[in-house]
Amino acid sequence: MMNSLLTKLKSSSRVYQDAENKKSSEAAAEENALGEEQDTITGGISGTLAISDLTLKTPTDTNKDFHYDVPCDGSYTMSSNVSFEVISAEVVKEGRSGHVNYTILMKPHKDALRTIPTVVKRRYSDFEHLHQQLRKGFPSIMANVAFPRKVLLGNFTSETIAKRSTAFEQYLTHLFSFFEIRFSSDFLYFFVLEDFSDAIRYFVQKDYGKAVLYFEKILPVLEKLYGDSHPHVLNCLCGLVVSYMKLEKYAVAEACSQVALKCMGAINDETMASLLMTSIRLCWTLGKDKQDLEKKVQDLKSKGVSVIRDLNEVLNETFQFKSN
Repeated sequence: MMNSLLTKLKSSSRVYQDAENKKSSEAAAEENALGEEQDTITGGISGTLAISDLTLKTPTDTNKDFHYDVPCDGSYTMSSNVSFEVISAEVVKEGRSGHVNYTILMKPHKDALRTIPTVVKRRYSDFEHLHQQLRKGFPSIMANVAFPRKVLLGNFTSETIAKRSTAFEQYLTHLFSFFEIRFSSDFLYFFVLEDFSDAIRYFVQKDYGKAVLYFEKILPVLEKLYGDSHPHVLNCLCGLVVSYMKLEKYAVAEACSQVALKCMGAINDETMASLLMTSIRLCWTLGKDKQDLEKKVQDLKSKGVSVIRDLNEVLNETFQFKSN
């Protein structure tokens, strides 16, 4: 395991080797490259806390035709097959201070239906904050969960980073094994940070272009954590449906609605009816067959669903409740 990690970190090791060949006057700055772990970060540094899907295609020009891949396809129904692997560690420096960004690969095991990998970047302080919050919320569980300690100043080697990377892999895997922690707000926040709140905020503010970007960033992560039938995943997909309709990208909206219908799970009939009616309107706009969808709406009406609300209205009500 150690050999494989050291191999993955060769690119990062070159940073250290090049620095050692510089003038001795720069040696002090190199020793402080883990300054964040020594609480010496200056106000001018901020880590890269980005979320991205390796195969995600996001349209940037609404006037051009493009091939759009919905960030999930509705077939990944379980979240128990996810593994975490630190695939790189990047030194981010500014002057005599700095930190290390750890790139974490989230992927289903090889027997899972979906194999699209998802990557997040986090720094030591993010892990540390997660650990502190979980110790407050789940003291009995966290009493037996090991957390990597801060390293000594100047102990900045490929071997040290590889060991730290292995420790973080084991840490996340251990946390993920606890149902209560996996579905906790603190564990979710570690992986999506403010992006979920930003997606909701832009949607409610009717800034649909920005809302789309954030929904697409967090959707692959939510899928890996919870599976496709979780309400968070469905809300993101429905958010994409409405947002792309408002942006007049009807083909993309219809593609998202198809996936959303696969991810309904145990959702209530009212939301199901709203999504179905939206899908019917999209099919009518695009000249697609809608008979199966109309039959499903009739089935819901026979169950007592008499009023079908607009999906945008339902989502706004849901998101405003979440933001309060």
